[in-house]
Amino acid sequence: MNGNDYLENQVLTAKPHQLHLMVVDGALRFARKALEATESRQFEHAHFALDRSRDLVAELIGGLDSGQQPEMIEQLKALFVFVYENLNHADVKQEASYINNAIKVLEIHRESWYELMERLLESTPQEPRQPQSGPIVHPPHQIEQSAQPHQSRSWIT
Repeated sequence: MNGNDYLENQVLTAKPHQLHLMVVDGALRFARKALEATESRQFEHAHFALDRSRDLVAELIGGLDSGQQPEMIEQLKALFVFVYENLNHADVKQEASYINNAIKVLEIHRESWYELMERLLESTPQEPRQPQSGPIVHPPHQIEQSAQPHQSRSWIT
């Protein structure tokens, strides 16, 4: 199985909360690449990395289901819109401070989401452990972007 097959399998077998974390990781990874490129004044590279990060943040916004917990969903939407706008300002103004703002928010969200996943796992009765066939979600930097189109899924179930 090559890297793309592995990633495709991870995405296709991920639960919504795991997929959300993978998208956040991707948005963070590309934002960090954009920050590095902006700081070294490679604005074309920064533009493409910012574009990829914005696409992933837009995916996060699109995955929110306001039919469940509408107040919380509106707060999350506002958070992701803030991130998206900062990434956009960074691209237009070529300023690293906007990227830093976006990264800080995404990192806090990622940390909170990861902790929530751990607590849910702890509170769920466990069946006898068997080899895991689904994706294993680890702390940051675990996803590469696939060339395959992605269908939106709701993150909140």
